[in-house]
Amino acid sequence: MKLTCSPEALSHALQVVSRAVSPRTTLPILNNVLLETSPEGLKLTATNLEIGIVNHVDAEITAEGSVTLPAKILTEFVAQLHDDKLDMELDIATQTLTVKCGPYHDVKIKGIGANEFPPLPAREDGLKLVIDQADLLPAIEQTVVAASSDDGRPVLTGVLTQLDGENLTLAATDGHRLAVKVIKATSEGEVGEEGANSVIIPARALTELSRVLKGDGTVEMWLGRSRNHVFFTVPGIEVMSRLIEGTYPNYSQVIPEQSNTTITVSTKDLHERTRGVSIFARDSANVVRIKTEAGEITISANTSEVGSSEASVSAEIEGADIQIAFNSRYLLDVLALVGSDKVAMGFNGPLSPGVVKPAGKDDYTYVIMPVRVAM
Repeated sequence: MKLTCSPEALSHALQVVSRAVSPRTTLPILNNVLLETSPEGLKLTATNLEIGIVNHVDAEITAEGSVTLPAKILTEFVAQLHDDKLDMELDIATQTLTVKCGPYHDVKIKGIGANEFPPLPAREDGLKLVIDQADLLPAIEQTVVAASSDDGRPVLTGVLTQLDGENLTLAATDGHRLAVKVIKATSEGEVGEEGANSVIIPARALTELSRVLKGDGTVEMWLGRSRNHVFFTVPGIEVMSRLIEGTYPNYSQVIPEQSNTTITVSTKDLHERTRGVSIFARDSANVVRIKTEAGEITISANTSEVGSSEASVSAEIEGADIQIAFNSRYLLDVLALVGSDKVAMGFNGPLSPGVVKPAGKDDYTYVIMPVRVAM
């Protein structure tokens, strides 16, 4: 293998694929990134056996070949190169890559043979979805925040993704909150039987995908007939992930059909007041109390060892006044992601779930379970 490429382009590609490298693996080869020549130039691949990321770099290929190199060392070294040209040449006998760039004229990096690198699963024929990045990127951010980090219930560490006609629904819950987002998608290929278009994608895979989305253009999502893996492709980059097996909870039954109290309030103002008050709730399980009265919301927190705080914000209130308590972190998360100037909040009493939506829209629903406290 012998080639020339831009160190800046290679650095960016390494940073992208290295996110699939596991820092805690018992297989040394998984600490490496696979470099191989291809018709598009230089192809980089990394995987932790659950997630795989492929990125292509424009390169002038003099001799074809492949090798795996330590991802951390290679990424850190290339990141501090600033010249226009980087030359790489592989010694096949020793699996050593020689790198030349600017003042670095004889850098040698020991590698492992590419034949030991686990191959990524091949993309099967099946269902293809085309989604606007401008829709998918916020949809991922608005839902993965509610996914669980507890591996004891694997299905809750994923995002349920359902296709119904042109609507693609993403839903995630950790048992304390639920986030549901509906976006548009164009489908091609085999739509499949009922239920075949409902899969659970690991939240981590979607998070890694969101980091390569730029917000413009489209992303292609591929589901093979076997429904074992999902593939996302954007120009030059592919993100692959295993799907999570299991039955996702029927989340729709958690969403209240109507509310006895509806509040419309400035997202920015409510976020600022809640964030300020929550400083005093850190030593009391992050609990903040919300009370409505006379056209305003009062948010308060009280910790005996620290002190107390209270703030108010004007709001449009319909229905009965309400007193309810939430984990402030769950409330702050949705206020930071809802993407609208005003939010509509619905309540049915101090022990019933609260619903938060962007005012005037139904494409995003966030449900928070209340905290039982003495008011």
